[in-house]
Amino acid sequence: MRKLLAVVLLGAILIASGCIGSGTGLTEKKVLNAIESIKTAHYAENYTMKMYFRVPAENTTVNLTARYHISALLSRVNHTVMGNITGWTHYQGINVTFKWPFYVLGNQTFLKVDGEWYNATNNDDVHSGSFNLRAIERILETHNVTITPVDGGYQFKLNMTYMEFVNATGRAGFISKITANTNATIKTNEGWVLVKLRGDGMPYYMEVYFNLIIDIPQPFLNKTVTVHMLVHDQEAISHINEPLHIKKPEGIEKAKRFEEVFG
Repeated sequence: MRKLLAVVLLGAILIASGCIGSGTGLTEKKVLNAIESIKTAHYAENYTMKMYFRVPAENTTVNLTARYHISALLSRVNHTVMGNITGWTHYQGINVTFKWPFYVLGNQTFLKVDGEWYNATNNDDVHSGSFNLRAIERILETHNVTITPVDGGYQFKLNMTYMEFVNATGRAGFISKITANTNATIKTNEGWVLVKLRGDGMPYYMEVYFNLIIDIPQPFLNKTVTVHMLVHDQEAISHINEPLHIKKPEGIEKAKRFEEVFG
């Protein structure tokens, strides 16, 4: 079970001066100002990951499918997020489900497992998620983006490699650590990011898709394990800047380290 959860959590992690298209009536500055104006919001995310690879030593194929749903309240004023992450995984014929409440305060992340709070701070395997505003800002600042009118608002869709997106989210350090330790290489067969904006430039929906091939050398076997992975992530925010109160859960102060969940 420990190995299964570790693989699942690792998979969950897996998901350039800007120029806005002319004639849209929407400027980059207007979008960036709209992002900065977000103080509170309701947040929802649906994440799906599918992967398979062949184990050379056993000549068997491993299949894993994972789905997650996150529902939360976030306050950028108090730097807090609170909600629930519900997960379902199918691994070699075995189904595993879980529902974990989570709480984020500043740079500290806590998860509630089996009725007990655990401190997952600095555990990059766990990312509680909050709408990728940082990534949208970074993409606008570093890529040429064409924004088009649609459905009374605007949207832009941009082809990207996985590592370009990871760099935009600020998580490149952790991914680089994994690839360095395993000598793995990541190839993006297909990758894109779709962002929808309200008429005033406020982003409210983000969708990400990646079709990846990850090659992991196995020097003792003189072989390479090739992992095929599909990642599809949909995120949305609503009730922007409406009043909300996030209460600090009881028991946070006595939270154990998250690693203890696995024994």
